[in-house]
Amino acid sequence: MKPLSLRPTLALISAAVLSVTLAAEGFASHTALSRQLDASVTTDLEEKARALHGYLRFGTGVPVVTYDHDDAEEAAFVADATRYYQVYSADGQLLAQSPGMESLGLRYTPKEVADFRAAPGMRDVQTDRGRIRITTTVVTPSPGRHYVVQVGEMLARFDATLNDFDRMLWLRTLIGTSLAVFMGPVLAGWALAPLMRLARHAQSISITRLEERLPLRGTDDELDRVAAAFNQALDRLERSIGEMRQFSAALAHELRTPLAVLRGQAEMALTAAAVSPAQTREHIASQIDEYDRLTRLINQILTLARAEAGEIEMTRGLVDLSAIATAVGDQVEALADAKGIQLTMDIAPAVHVRGDAGWIERLLLILLDNAIKFTAAGGHVSISLRHVEQQVVLAVRDSGIGISDEALPHVFEPFYRASATAEGAGIGLALAKWIVAAHGATIDAASTPEHGSLFSVYMNGN
Repeated sequence: MKPLSLRPTLALISAAVLSVTLAAEGFASHTALSRQLDASVTTDLEEKARALHGYLRFGTGVPVVTYDHDDAEEAAFVADATRYYQVYSADGQLLAQSPGMESLGLRYTPKEVADFRAAPGMRDVQTDRGRIRITTTVVTPSPGRHYVVQVGEMLARFDATLNDFDRMLWLRTLIGTSLAVFMGPVLAGWALAPLMRLARHAQSISITRLEERLPLRGTDDELDRVAAAFNQALDRLERSIGEMRQFSAALAHELRTPLAVLRGQAEMALTAAAVSPAQTREHIASQIDEYDRLTRLINQILTLARAEAGEIEMTRGLVDLSAIATAVGDQVEALADAKGIQLTMDIAPAVHVRGDAGWIERLLLILLDNAIKFTAAGGHVSISLRHVEQQVVLAVRDSGIGISDEALPHVFEPFYRASATAEGAGIGLALAKWIVAAHGATIDAASTPEHGSLFSVYMNGN
């Protein structure tokens, strides 16, 4: 079954919520009105029965209602109070009964009268003409003489009022639900209009217009948060596309030189009249160097891709960082000497961290390779390792060309190069950042153009 779209779903939900709300409100109103009417009928009937006692006389044993017939108000009250009225003796004999009570057929046996006398009070009785509420009291005009007096009130008006109120409630619920069903789609469309505008604006953004952003209304509501999240996704996409374009340019630059060398050597071999074995070996050796350069570049790209995809496993053993730093420093010292660069080491002994020794070694090689690459002859590169409070700080400093303020925030981005003439494809520092993050550490860079750079790695000591 195909799920409903958002607009009819919202309309149905609003109709359902309104219906439930109206029904709950109607039930509460019905209950409140019923209790109020019931209390009012009970109070009136109790007051009517108490007042009627003052008009009853039992001189001859037969109850008589005595009142001033010339007093219209008093006469009206007595007529109303005795409309449904009857009196029983203590032994259950019916002594007096109004025509109204007689017409209802409410005549009780001595046993029932004894029960009324034992437990007087209020009770509802169902008759052929509807419900009647009867209050039973025991009157004792003199010692040893007891009479059971019953006064009643038909509940027809009570029931009619409640039924009319219930019909009004059901009609209101029906009208409200109908309006919700018919108006729900309109209101849902009105509520979704800003979202539809966002959708149309989002559809207009293409790969060639990634600089555009969804407009924010400034209300800081859910739609603004959706638009802000989409804009953040566009920021990441634009940055990724920029990195891809930068990578394409860097990769083209890196591949162009070795391919041009290989092609030139092949053309020379084809056009040369005679090539000596020594020249042939020289050409082959040069080609192997270019092949190695291409292989290193491809391996770097594959390694970074696997790292970002989470396909590289990292061990978590106790690593002697002092020994690794010393070994790597000794390893690259010859390279620094060949370029006329002085390499110094300030390594604290017995510094241990938890991590992968191989990847930590590679991290240090990347940082030292960058430092030597961008430092001219006569310059200086240093490695330092020390404890700072609870952290281990591994730092590589050089006196090279430095990094501009504009480029510094981007040096760890994949395929980023500070300038078009910079060597490499901009993969080394991105891989270094991944290694640092995989070890739960942090890395930062500080630089002054023409005065060198400082890369610092902060790791948890052990």
